[in-house]
Amino acid sequence: MSSLFQRRLLVGAMAALCVGVFVTDNIVSLQMISGRSMQPALNPDSNRLKRDVVLVDKAVRGSMASRLRRGDIVVFASPTDPDRRLVKRIVGMPHDCVVPLSNPDSYVRVPQGQCWVEGDESFHSSDSNSFGPIPIALITGRAIAPVWPLSRFGARLNPLPEWKKSRVYVNGGFRLT
Repeated sequence: MSSLFQRRLLVGAMAALCVGVFVTDNIVSLQMISGRSMQPALNPDSNRLKRDVVLVDKAVRGSMASRLRRGDIVVFASPTDPDRRLVKRIVGMPHDCVVPLSNPDSYVRVPQGQCWVEGDESFHSSDSNSFGPIPIALITGRAIAPVWPLSRFGARLNPLPEWKKSRVYVNGGFRLT
């Protein structure tokens, strides 16, 4: 091989690497889902050898955070361990009042710039019922669809469960149903 060919090959490989890093950091990436907290939407099979992998939209950070909605499944940095990524569903947005599972006779008003997140399987979830509302700035992406296992490729993610809607008061006023 000529040195010119090797140089072009190296430059092409470096360019592809740069594009790949940019895309996975800023546009889309893959996230493996572990645990039972998002069943049945994610990891519906109890078999620990079959874990869902989802495509994650990274274009919901910063000024694009206004694209987030109640019911979206999001990936975020744990408020208690920043090196850990959690996957939960947005239940309440800023100014909503949410009735926490731990105290059904009270409510929590979600502050501006924060949201209330919960796992679909609440008894197996460490979520806002444990640590309170999270800053929207911790959200690193929104799950779009499963890509693995192939039997679930492109499956529609379940919407916000009805029993969770009954615990949310939009902007502190009317009940979300």
